[in-house]
Amino acid sequence: MADEIKTAEVDLLRENRRLKRHVRSLESLLQRNKAVSDAQKSVNDFLASQQEEMEKNMRLLHAERKAAEMANQAKSNFLATMSHEIRTPMNSIMGFAELALNRAMEPQTKDYLGKIADSTRWLLRIINDILDISKIESGKMELERAPFDLNEVFARCRSVILPSVKAKDINFRVCLEPLVGKNLVGDSVRLNQVLMNLLSNAVKFTRGGTVSFSSMVKDSDEARATVYFEIKDNGIGMSPEELKKIFEPFVQADSSTTRNYGGTGLGLAITKNLVELMGGKLAAESAPGAGSTFSFEILFETMDASGHAPDDHDTKLEALEKPRFDGLILVCDDNSLNQELICEHLARVGLRTARAENGKAALEMVQERLRKEKKPFDLVFMDMFMPVMDGMEAASKITALKTGTPIVAMTANVMAGELEKYRRNGMPDCLGKPFTSRELWRVLLKYLPPVESRVTYEEGGVSEELQKNLRVNFARKNQTMHIEIAEAAAAGDIKLAHRLAHTLKGSAGLIGKTGLQNAAEEGEGLLKEGGGISIWGGKISLLKNELTLVLEELRPLLDESGKGLKPLTTTERISALFEKLEPMLENINPHCLSLIDEIRAVPGAEELARLIEDYDFEAAAEALAELRRRLHYRGLAT
Repeated sequence: MADEIKTAEVDLLRENRRLKRHVRSLESLLQRNKAVSDAQKSVNDFLASQQEEMEKNMRLLHAERKAAEMANQAKSNFLATMSHEIRTPMNSIMGFAELALNRAMEPQTKDYLGKIADSTRWLLRIINDILDISKIESGKMELERAPFDLNEVFARCRSVILPSVKAKDINFRVCLEPLVGKNLVGDSVRLNQVLMNLLSNAVKFTRGGTVSFSSMVKDSDEARATVYFEIKDNGIGMSPEELKKIFEPFVQADSSTTRNYGGTGLGLAITKNLVELMGGKLAAESAPGAGSTFSFEILFETMDASGHAPDDHDTKLEALEKPRFDGLILVCDDNSLNQELICEHLARVGLRTARAENGKAALEMVQERLRKEKKPFDLVFMDMFMPVMDGMEAASKITALKTGTPIVAMTANVMAGELEKYRRNGMPDCLGKPFTSRELWRVLLKYLPPVESRVTYEEGGVSEELQKNLRVNFARKNQTMHIEIAEAAAAGDIKLAHRLAHTLKGSAGLIGKTGLQNAAEEGEGLLKEGGGISIWGGKISLLKNELTLVLEELRPLLDESGKGLKPLTTTERISALFEKLEPMLENINPHCLSLIDEIRAVPGAEELARLIEDYDFEAAAEALAELRRRLHYRGLAT
């Protein structure tokens, strides 16, 4: 029994040791499981943190992309606004300068106005460069695809650059390889811009040398043609270091370039980008003192020349020169200067106008004509940026009225994307600001039939009727002008003598008498230097002879103008004359000289006539108001 107990105890001890080993194994296993669980938890925590970080980065990326899109849109809106804000006053400056150049005036004033117009075009080119580089950088530059004749592009470039070439006495060579029976398909306006930028630079940096302008068809088939363009000069040239940086925006080859030659440093940067947008690459070669060569080639699609008929309206324009129309135009613009400008342009081709200062007013005017069953406006010119109601909304609402009146957008914002918006809102055409007379005529000819043309202004800018009145007025005022100049000089009043000679010079120029104009100018120059009759004594005889010849030639006109002049005593006729004369004086319109005989026939109008003949229109307006008051008391004017 004892042995059995002892054996059982041994077995229990063994089982206990075995159980302890199992317990330790289990404890070890539990510890390993816990470590694995802890590791899994760490992994899960890490993955969760990474997921959270990734989601955070995605949200930031989305926010940044949205901010970039908003910034890009803001930049586009800024470009559109700046284009409008800058070009609107430029439109007035260029437009009124052009209108003024068509008026009769002394040569020096005309020269000043011409220089204002030239400087404005120069400033506009700089503005266009800045806007273009901004559009390129923002990815908003779009190219058109339309058939064009390369010969016409070359001819346009040549005609524009030729005055600069002649002024600098440069030898200009043009060589164009024709593409027989084919037109290219692409953006002819941007190609013209590229070529003009390169040509302008070539002429700018060349003095008395040679500029070559050429193109060559390198390869072609039925549907495509590769054209190589090259502009070469033997001007100042550039070093390799200067050549490396000429395509950077706002950078020119040398710091002295801007000072000596002008420019923004944008032209070549824009040119390079435009060439690349057209699928080419602009190359440049140059050496100091040896000139520069710029070249590029572009692969164009082509089409048969017969498939591109010339624009019928352009043909009409060339035949008519200055067309005339009959109709009523609604001009909608919040800028009063722009209103006045386009209304004056329209009046010069025979059109009547109505004005609206915003889109809401324009809409109401169209609706009013519908209510009263009046004939709709023949055409609407619609500005885009206006208070109360902008041009886009107004055009949409007017189009919805189905009056059949064409609406033309009138804006400085002429980017391709914007033009499409205008079309979608009922404006199929656009007149860009600033515009020239011919650009306006081209738009008018698309929508209005021209009536028989009667040119108001001749090549020299003065109508036949006005020229006649100017000559009669000259003959009346200058009978003794040579004596007055001589007497003033002899009396030592050089300032008066100089002023009289200057006035005679300008008046002679107005009527086209260059011999007298030159004699007066020579005398004026001598008097300006402070000399008296002793210095230019012999010149007075020449001046007298030239003046006498002119006065003899004009005598028949003077005699004719004095025939049949009877006093005006009818209240209605005097009042009608004053009503016609008053706005002409306010607008400084030299055509009021055509009324001079009628004015002289009004009792007490001698002073008014004299002031008009002296071109003192401001004083003449005051004299007219005073004369009107006096005659009103006498019952001769209303």
